[in-house]
Amino acid sequence: MQAKKTLMLALLPAGFLAAQSSSAFDVVEAGQPVVTGEPSRVGAPWNHRSTFNIPGTNTDVAFGGYVKFDALYDFDYDLGEITDPLAAASEANATDGKTTFTAQETRLNFRTQTRFGDEVLKTYVEGHFAPDNKFNLRHAYGEYNGFLAGQTWTNAMFFLGTPRILKLGGPIGYATGRPEQVRYTYQSGANTFAVALENPESSISDLGPGGAADENTELPDLTMRYRYKRNFGISGVVRQFSTDSAVSGQDESATGYGVIAQAALPMGSTTLKGNMMVGSGLGGYLDYVPASGAKFRAPDAYLDADGNLETVDLQSFGVSLDHQWNDAWMSSIGTSVVSQDLPDDAPAFQGMTDTVQFSHVNLIWDVNSRMTVGLEYQYVDLEKISGDEVDASRLQASAQFHF
Repeated sequence: MQAKKTLMLALLPAGFLAAQSSSAFDVVEAGQPVVTGEPSRVGAPWNHRSTFNIPGTNTDVAFGGYVKFDALYDFDYDLGEITDPLAAASEANATDGKTTFTAQETRLNFRTQTRFGDEVLKTYVEGHFAPDNKFNLRHAYGEYNGFLAGQTWTNAMFFLGTPRILKLGGPIGYATGRPEQVRYTYQSGANTFAVALENPESSISDLGPGGAADENTELPDLTMRYRYKRNFGISGVVRQFSTDSAVSGQDESATGYGVIAQAALPMGSTTLKGNMMVGSGLGGYLDYVPASGAKFRAPDAYLDADGNLETVDLQSFGVSLDHQWNDAWMSSIGTSVVSQDLPDDAPAFQGMTDTVQFSHVNLIWDVNSRMTVGLEYQYVDLEKISGDEVDASRLQASAQFHF
């Protein structure tokens, strides 16, 4: 009895707060960015969570998220519970057929909005259970007057040219990642400008005689981004890589750079979308899910046999069509290709990926504003530095429940 009374007393404040209804958060239309910059997956109002006001303050609080169930069938290679195209590079993942059920992509988020006259201070925290069935942090940041600090999507990326697919993380070769950062964003009409300093997450391999490369981070990544409405965006990245080891005597540095662009061209009920990423030392921006796939990805830079630090050139291109059959049904079809330039004669790189192509076609039904189901076919065509080629096919069926 005492335990029940204690539980009731604990729940009373929550019940009182929930009763204080508020509409501080604007409804987000389908395809428009929410707090994190990610476009809504289905129509409004799933991004418009039920909110409550903290009594005596100008702060409103909202809880949200979704439950997502995925049924997966792999024909050739087990691509993991969270689709990883690079898993096809390992013969250990070969299969004659495998069915997997998972709910790892399920998310929970919490956000606040505090008004100071015409100004707003926002905070956002989100986590999910991918890729290891443990609750992992996705976003944690605060935002005020265009200034943002914390962990969230890299300033270099866009969602406007990303197709709507069931696979987590979008197609391969689309810049992504959620580094810790400080960012300033300025908006003027349809134009948005942003600049950020981001936590450098990179990998350096060693082909020389000095043993494993000793990475030394000196400077953060610099990213700059411009976006026009939700039709076009272009960003630039400048990075520094360096090694500094008293044991091996390695003391080298190199500069990475890149340009990333996305575009969306509405054509009635169909939208043509495109993606491009070209540069050197951009491997970290591919941010495969899960991270285990990174061992088949080219490093950002490597020490050659002469002890020189060289960045790895990377090119990525993607195109897709999103078609809205009616208010409830839509489909997407598209393909993307990533090429990584590594020395063909280096034994240490033979198992890494030279090129990988990911293609998809799907049918998605928005049952209502809070529930979505869909079926998607995914195809991976991969070539290693050694010249070995593999391909893999997967069927994914998903059911998603927003709250």
